[in-house]
Amino acid sequence: MGKLSAVVPESHYDIVEDKNYAQVAMVMPDGTLANNIVAFNWDGEYVRFSTIKSRQKYKNFTNDQRVAVCIVDPDNAWRYLEIRGRVELEDDKDRSFINSIAKKYMNQDEYPFDKPGDERVTLTLIPSRVRAEYVHAADGKPENIGVTRD
Repeated sequence: MGKLSAVVPESHYDIVEDKNYAQVAMVMPDGTLANNIVAFNWDGEYVRFSTIKSRQKYKNFTNDQRVAVCIVDPDNAWRYLEIRGRVELEDDKDRSFINSIAKKYMNQDEYPFDKPGDERVTLTLIPSRVRAEYVHAADGKPENIGVTRD
């Protein structure tokens, strides 16, 4: 499959580039669903976020890599980007990724909230479906902007 980032339309770049938060839906080990809010970075190709190995989020994704992410425009809740796919996990031993999150969201060079011994992991969302949505106020009807692809 080709790069699905190409289907994130320019009209929605601000949603992934700004300091917005992503709603991350995942499957718990018992099959129930969980949803977390996460800070993230987008490198023009992939959405990435972080967790530590002792958290349930890490356990969920080591068990089942399927994910659905929704990033909403804070000024218009009817304008959003939905990405479905799976995550790949990679150790963030040098803390470069979590520190990039600290820079983006807190304007700090180092992420200040981990405890000694916390092991950071970067989760990269590998998309299988990307959908950009916007409901026009004039007619109230949804319009898919860009390409929706499964």
